[in-house]
Amino acid sequence: MHWKPDPLLYPSHLRARVKRGRGLLQGAEYLPWLYIRDVPSRGTSLGGHGIVTGRPHQGLSDLEATYLYLMERRESVVDIREQWPILDLDRTLELCTELEVRHIYKRGLPEPFTIDFLITELTADGKSYRAASVKTSEDAADPSKRLRLEVEHRWCQERGIPWTLVDTSRFNKTLLEILRFMRGWFRHRFNPETQLDPRFLLAFESFYKSNELLSELVARLTKTLRLPNSQVLDMFRYCAWSGQIDISLGHPLALNRPLFLNQKKR
Repeated sequence: MHWKPDPLLYPSHLRARVKRGRGLLQGAEYLPWLYIRDVPSRGTSLGGHGIVTGRPHQGLSDLEATYLYLMERRESVVDIREQWPILDLDRTLELCTELEVRHIYKRGLPEPFTIDFLITELTADGKSYRAASVKTSEDAADPSKRLRLEVEHRWCQERGIPWTLVDTSRFNKTLLEILRFMRGWFRHRFNPETQLDPRFLLAFESFYKSNELLSELVARLTKTLRLPNSQVLDMFRYCAWSGQIDISLGHPLALNRPLFLNQKKR
């Protein structure tokens, strides 16, 4: 699912952005329709290139950053496109008329609705697409904003693309910081295929204590495995990120805190 790159296929006021590649293509070549500088929101730095896409991502809020990181952890996800535009202005204008909601305009001209995330997943039947809108609980409950979201929903429904309004009630600073901490293995260019010592998980299971600081646990693993401290820490980050260590996402994760694991898998 992607828009054709010929600018002449779109209204004249959109052609300059289409020509620059905004909202087009897939994977590492995709460029979002909106950037942090384009909107009056509290955008957030997502920290370098994406694990799935290999390109920088634009996060227009902490909620979007949280959702993106959660999607990166799913093995089935093969592409993540944020701020994906609905360039079918004729249909979104019609839908706005049907729903009695004002279309988005800029300088007197209609602007595309943008879907927060278009996710591509690899299933047993091949590639599938789904759309996700990531909003605050207040925005999700606002009647006028819900009507705008319904435009996205109906447009996607007409094209067989499942659309979801993401439940963000559990998204908070703690969860975002946990995801960023775990994701550090990728920022540090840790390669699990060559740098993950097969002894690590066995040693971790043997040494883990619920009341011990993570820094102390890493220090003991470092001494036992006779590996650099930084490598051991990145092995922990990767194993937590990939679910091989089932950490709790409801407790802060930091070197100066005890490590909480989900008991159901222990």
